[in-house]
Amino acid sequence: MTTYFNQRTGDRVKIDGRSARLDSLDNWKILGEGEEGEIVNDGVLSRPTLTAPGVHDPSADVPKTNEELREENPSLEGPAVGQKLTPVEDGESAPVLKVPARGASKAEWQEYARKVEDDPERQSDIEGMTKEQLVERYGGGS
Repeated sequence: MTTYFNQRTGDRVKIDGRSARLDSLDNWKILGEGEEGEIVNDGVLSRPTLTAPGVHDPSADVPKTNEELREENPSLEGPAVGQKLTPVEDGESAPVLKVPARGASKAEWQEYARKVEDDPERQSDIEGMTKEQLVERYGGGS
């Protein structure tokens, strides 16, 4: 039985015989009987439990639910500016917002733009835009 040790992650693999693949990789070393491997510091890859910022660390506390986050920060309540959320029952599909046809009226394009625009500053620009500008910014349906 051969024991391979990964010097960057601390992983151990026991296999019958030798592995040409592991033998060719410089981070895998064969351990002798009773020998302990040592992790070599090569930067972030040497940490066995690598988690990037913002990624859930399974060893940390249980992540909070959306409800708990709303209770902690009441300013998160409600939909984003310009958006109305419609609850969807199980088995129903959410309504699909379709881009107006290129030949649709300016009022239809303004209504569509108000529904899809998240930026408050750009929302305030919608009234002063021409139909052509609306079509260019928010997509030109067929």
